[in-house]
Amino acid sequence: MEPNYIAVADLDSIAEGGVLKVAIEEHMLLLVRLTANTIQACQGLCPHDKADLALARLKDGRLVCSRHLASFDLASGAVSPGWDKVAPLRLYPARAEGGKIWVDIEAVRRNPPAGTRKTWDFAPR
Repeated sequence: MEPNYIAVADLDSIAEGGVLKVAIEEHMLLLVRLTANTIQACQGLCPHDKADLALARLKDGRLVCSRHLASFDLASGAVSPGWDKVAPLRLYPARAEGGKIWVDIEAVRRNPPAGTRKTWDFAPR
């Protein structure tokens, strides 16, 4: 599938080293401004315990969860050592262009932040 970038925020709404929580369709994402023109988009909740990653801090290219101090590499999504059973952070293509932050909505739809939704059928058989 081809990328489909949509504008989700103004670039000046995030300071360098800062984060911003945004909603895209029904998905909550976090935008991280790594440098003046480098943006990373990721899921908004920690894969471990669903803590709000808008409260996380950025350290050496990693997002550090405020609840349990697990950290996630913003280049690969990999979790820090010692958290082997925690899923990697879901990352999404993002870019800064024309004073806006753009995120590939097709990537979000293919790999949603909350995971694939399951429909439970409890009807009697």
